[in-house]
Amino acid sequence: MGPKNRRFALVFRSLLAALYTLRSIAIHTGNKHIKQLLSLVMKSLLASLTACQNGENTYKVSEIELYAQNIFSRASEIDNVFKNMTIALEYLYEKGYNESKYDFSEHHAFHVENFLLRLTSLVDRCYLLAGTTMLMENHKIECLGGNKKIYKQLAEFSPPSASLLKDMEGTIENLRETRNKVAHQSGFSSKNLGVLRAIENANKESVSVKHITDLLSHEEIKDIVIEDAFEPFNEVLTKMNELVEQLIDSLSFVYTGLLERI
Repeated sequence: MGPKNRRFALVFRSLLAALYTLRSIAIHTGNKHIKQLLSLVMKSLLASLTACQNGENTYKVSEIELYAQNIFSRASEIDNVFKNMTIALEYLYEKGYNESKYDFSEHHAFHVENFLLRLTSLVDRCYLLAGTTMLMENHKIECLGGNKKIYKQLAEFSPPSASLLKDMEGTIENLRETRNKVAHQSGFSSKNLGVLRAIENANKESVSVKHITDLLSHEEIKDIVIEDAFEPFNEVLTKMNELVEQLIDSLSFVYTGLLERI
């Protein structure tokens, strides 16, 4: 095996190992501090279903049951973003979309944009979890400037939790500029993806394409394009997963204290 083929074999193995780690991304509604609220959530849902069966428009639940349901919902919203970002990463690992009429580069750019556009949403939902934990009203936190209000109160309520939110901001910082360009200016592109697009759109027998593919095959360029996106995205998602677990743990004194009063 030549040096070039050896390099791509190593790239493939590293990507395969990274893909395996995606399978272990936590379901944060399964965190023990969130799970302990589940019995209260079920009581609230049962009351809702019973009222619905009886044709009633309203139903009664305790404040604690409603609080538990709201916390569980916030954790579920975080899980949904993780799930969608993980799906995007799984597609970014694909080397071909044989059943599609669109080129590989178009699929790749779509899934990169999908991942990037969810980045800030993930952080925002962590802020909302913190805000709901502190019993802040939805109309004050689910609006422009809501994160600043949450952080200000959280810095006094639980400084370690506030610090974790800042860590999340820092974790996505390197991708924020690219994310904002995708959201507000243009679609995703990169130098290597541009080369791949040129090959896909040109006549395979053209002299310019042959100059490129004599150096690197079409498949090898695909490997580079996949590696360019997959590795940093996987690193960010893994780190964010750890930070969310730490955030929930840092807020657990509220949830545990609440249950102790029942």
